[in-house]
Amino acid sequence: MSLDDDNTRTAWAPLTHDSLNAEPAGKSRLNASQFVLLNVALLLGNVLVLFNTGAFASISLHATGELSVSPSHASWIQTYYFISLAIALPVSAWLAARFGEVRLYLVAMLAMALGSLLCSLTHELTWFLLGRVVQGFFGGLTIPLSQTLLLREYPEAKKAFGISLWSMAALSPFTFGPLLGGWIADQLGWHWLFYLNVPLPLLSAGLVWALLFDRFPAMRSLRPFDTAGFILLAIALGCLQTVLNQGQDEDWYNSAFIVLMAIAGVLALTCFIIWELGTRYPLLNLRLFARRNFAIGTVGLSVSFLLMYGLLSVLLVRLQSVSGYTSFLAGAVLVPLLFFAKPMAGFFHLIVHRYDARLLVCLNMLAFAWFCYLTSSYDFFQRNSWFTNTLWSQLLEGFCLGGLFVPMTTLFLSGLRPKRQTQAVELGGMLRILGGSVASPLLGVLWERRAAFHQSHLAETLTAYDAFGRAAVAGLNTAGFHGPLATAKLAVATGQHAAILGLDDMFRLSMWLFLGMAALVWFAHPVQQAHQPTRQEELRETALETLVEEP
Repeated sequence: MSLDDDNTRTAWAPLTHDSLNAEPAGKSRLNASQFVLLNVALLLGNVLVLFNTGAFASISLHATGELSVSPSHASWIQTYYFISLAIALPVSAWLAARFGEVRLYLVAMLAMALGSLLCSLTHELTWFLLGRVVQGFFGGLTIPLSQTLLLREYPEAKKAFGISLWSMAALSPFTFGPLLGGWIADQLGWHWLFYLNVPLPLLSAGLVWALLFDRFPAMRSLRPFDTAGFILLAIALGCLQTVLNQGQDEDWYNSAFIVLMAIAGVLALTCFIIWELGTRYPLLNLRLFARRNFAIGTVGLSVSFLLMYGLLSVLLVRLQSVSGYTSFLAGAVLVPLLFFAKPMAGFFHLIVHRYDARLLVCLNMLAFAWFCYLTSSYDFFQRNSWFTNTLWSQLLEGFCLGGLFVPMTTLFLSGLRPKRQTQAVELGGMLRILGGSVASPLLGVLWERRAAFHQSHLAETLTAYDAFGRAAVAGLNTAGFHGPLATAKLAVATGQHAAILGLDDMFRLSMWLFLGMAALVWFAHPVQQAHQPTRQEELRETALETLVEEP
């Protein structure tokens, strides 16, 4: 093994799990009570990072109202959190190797608490965004760290259980996050979401410090850090996300600011790609895209997550803004996802080595398309039917969510050596998170355009010369609405119906995209493992799969 390989393995230790079987330096294993407390501490830290992605989606309207900004700014607050989270993943392993995993985890939890404190106290959008960026970046650093620190304390025979326990947090953004976030906003006030984020990270950090601080000495990495690549990536993502967030409000390219941000973002991204392909120690191994399976699997994973998270975000906000749902009721719509998601993930993990991964991915994409088709035919805004009409489609989405990550991860990791697999997981996971950052503003803009189109079309047809228009006005007159009041009431109903039709269009568009990805996956090379993996290989594969799932 060359010196370059040695340096790379050292820098990627938190993700490769090469050191999971090593005994803590000079110390015996934790006793039973200490072991339980460590599980609580590390799982709490992992849940907090992921909970902040889903919980905020259901309280975003409360936050924008309190900050005195328009509802369109809700996507800013969420997407900059995702961007910060994505940027943190490529640097987590290097920082852990340089300063030590325990020390980095402690600093990250303290910084996350500080960011939460800033969000809870400020009433200015700029400072609130800064707090979310701090939350996202330092929270992202802890995702691989918490898994590594937890699994090191598990005996070999129990590591699979430890991975399963840690991966349960991956469901929180889609199930309990919106529900609990909505309950907190309705019952305690939305600020309490951030008040609670101050003591809980401190509790996690305190327990980890007491139990692990002197057990794992810092490792000094000899691998240089790609500072130029990191700066270029941060500039590119920040500028392009700003264009997407503010483009609709600033009238896109009629704004000199948006044009400047777009040019800066494209130039920085171009320079980043050129630099990464030429440097000896790249921040991200972009050469992996030369492999067909990795390229197709990563595109499929990122687009799938973009559509799924974007649809959920648009739905949560529109249920509250258009139909008047409380935050808790809007979050409760997603609870059926819980029933199938994790069991199906376990099932797919059992069968992924028996069948071609392309077949499993294709079937999952077809199931997603079916879910989108069914959902586009339901009226989410009829209060008497939202649960009964959407129950089965949400159960179907839970089935799709559970079957998404395992076969897709198997597809894009196929044919890669262990070192390349960890690099692929980092790059693929980062692009999936970036898909989440693009999701809400992109689908939000498309929804607004389609809703405006339908409203214009409805306004043209609802006239005094149209039979349906005359009947609608007559019904309003019978209900006691006359003259301008009847016209205003009809305009409100028209806008609400246009919003429903616009949301239906989003689900139909997503259906066609999922069908396209079901066809695209067959351009990948066949993936069917010829031998049953050893226990060590299976544990490593499962650990990498759980990293792809989060957040």
